[in-house]
Amino acid sequence: MNTAAALRRGALGIALLLTACVTQPPLAATQPDEAAASAPALSSYAAADGLVPVGTTKVRLRGKSYPDGFDRLRIVRRDHTGRAVAAQVALNVGLAAVTGRVGGFAAEGFSKDNLVGDPVLELAGQPWANNPGMKELPEALNEIATRVYAARAWKELERGRSESGWTREDMVAAAQLPAEADAPINPGAWRLVYENLSGQDELYRLQFSAGLALASLRFGLPPMPANCFYQSEPVAWTTWQADGWLRLREERAKALAKCVETLGQTKARLW
Repeated sequence: MNTAAALRRGALGIALLLTACVTQPPLAATQPDEAAASAPALSSYAAADGLVPVGTTKVRLRGKSYPDGFDRLRIVRRDHTGRAVAAQVALNVGLAAVTGRVGGFAAEGFSKDNLVGDPVLELAGQPWANNPGMKELPEALNEIATRVYAARAWKELERGRSESGWTREDMVAAAQLPAEADAPINPGAWRLVYENLSGQDELYRLQFSAGLALASLRFGLPPMPANCFYQSEPVAWTTWQADGWLRLREERAKALAKCVETLGQTKARLW
């Protein structure tokens, strides 16, 4: 066989191999470094014995209780910073009086992002003004979690089919998805924060944050968070209020979508 013919046959073989790979359904479990969002959907699995992953895996909240008003939108105004700074100064003065040291206590590092703020009372009772990390975000991640655990279940089923000693009951049990994912959601800030400390403008940014407490304990490591953070452009307070808080509802949808996308990129093996 001449060289040209051998090359043609080799190229044909490679092409057939690639075609076979493309036309096969994505039945294998995700690779260790694959993003969770890329895990195959339940509809991707098929088996001659009828055993495929079944069930729904949900993402739970990390905490069982939260401070009163945590689920409501809060606002951090300039005067919150003023009160916090004044409290720190009073503390330093009190310490100086007790110890006799003057000027020996530096003000603690301070950031407006650490302030809790007050609830926006006029939005009480509006579900679209609640912290999306408490309900909508976990619900949106349920589909991703289900795909991740379905991929694991499929891997177990494949192992059972290839090994001796597995009963039908063992296979059925391996196909069942857990009710909850190992990695819970930790909802964070949901607030409007003033833009400038000086001046008279009424500009505020919407902030939203949340994180997954990754299931790294299965690997003998402490929990490692995967975090998302969304911050809007600064907008005047009257603009936030206009048209029934339309801007808030729009930015809330963006914040939720951003966190679903970000947390969905977490490695599947850590869920």
